[in-house]
Amino acid sequence: MTSRHASNALLGIYIFVFFLYLFGPLIIMSVTAFNSAEFPAITPWECFSFRWFNDGKIAYDGQHLAGLATDWRLHDGLITSLIIAVGVVALSVPIGMAAAIVLTQVHSKLRTLFYSISIMPVLFPGVIIGISTVVLWDRIATIGGEGFIADLGRNGIFLTILGQTCFIATYCFLIFVARLQRFDTAQEEAALDLGASQTQVFSKILVPYLMPAIGSSAVIAFLASFENYNTTVFSILSEQTLTTVIASKVRLGISPAISALAFVIICLTLFAAIGYEFLKRWEDRKKVEINNQRLKEKKSQSVNIPKSIFIILFFILLGVIGWQQLVKNKMYGPECISEAEAAKKSNFSDQLKLLQQNAEKNAASNNKNISSGGTKEYNDIFGDPNLFKNFGGFDTKN
Repeated sequence: MTSRHASNALLGIYIFVFFLYLFGPLIIMSVTAFNSAEFPAITPWECFSFRWFNDGKIAYDGQHLAGLATDWRLHDGLITSLIIAVGVVALSVPIGMAAAIVLTQVHSKLRTLFYSISIMPVLFPGVIIGISTVVLWDRIATIGGEGFIADLGRNGIFLTILGQTCFIATYCFLIFVARLQRFDTAQEEAALDLGASQTQVFSKILVPYLMPAIGSSAVIAFLASFENYNTTVFSILSEQTLTTVIASKVRLGISPAISALAFVIICLTLFAAIGYEFLKRWEDRKKVEINNQRLKEKKSQSVNIPKSIFIILFFILLGVIGWQQLVKNKMYGPECISEAEAAKKSNFSDQLKLLQQNAEKNAASNNKNISSGGTKEYNDIFGDPNLFKNFGGFDTKN
């Protein structure tokens, strides 16, 4: 019994450490979005603020630090990323579905070869795909001369869509293959025997069966395109996506506006996942109620409260208590921000004065050394009249 408890304890510690490693950076980055400091940090904590979700601030040195609502580079990058993601979905899903259907129709001896060729783009590095896409379409644009083909071959958004589709279509292909492995071909044969055409069989039988795979592949293709960087950074040319904008900002120094954007994306992802889970459970419950009338009557007599409601209420209560503590300790509001700004200005002024004093001391020491003929080291060098004697290119006459 003791060994069982010990194994359960070790398993619990492992799960805790695993989820802490997985979600710890996301939690820390989300918290830094509410710190009023110019640099994303938890310590030292200045004030609880929503400034990085709004207009940002003017730093004490006069520099404007844009917030999420006023950072036009992030806005343009987000719009470009959405356009590219929609284009990739529009290409990847049909290509993946067509390749999966062809795989089920080819001869068994060629099936392994076709499958290997279809998944090969995933094995290529994204850098290679991006560069090769740019080189190929640059040659096509050069051959095509001036006009529509030339403009299209040098359009960063178009090239990025094609480059990402090369390997994202493979993800869709694998999803459709997994779905088609459970498809009963007898349904198609029965429809054909009853006089249906190939088009009717495809639209009335195969497509409805593949709808879950179509939805899953579309979501995966959208997310894979939205977060891609390796291929995008080479194929986007003069345009910018959200990932390239964030990467350029990180090189120059990360901004709290990026933390605010990360918090928004995390919240949208969590809400979408929770909503999908609730919808799925609701549909499963409806199926059970339809198939089992006795269970339906039993549930109609008693009201079952989902356990997740208590978890949500707990976090709401925790948030209310935390908000009260922030207001009570004066860690939120204009007064807190003004006090923090005054303290930083005072600290900045003190450091500037200290630097000026050190510079004045160094200047006075240098002037003193110069007036006394320089230090011993410099006197040994420049005090020797024969230093440059017999040195080529100089007049050595006295």
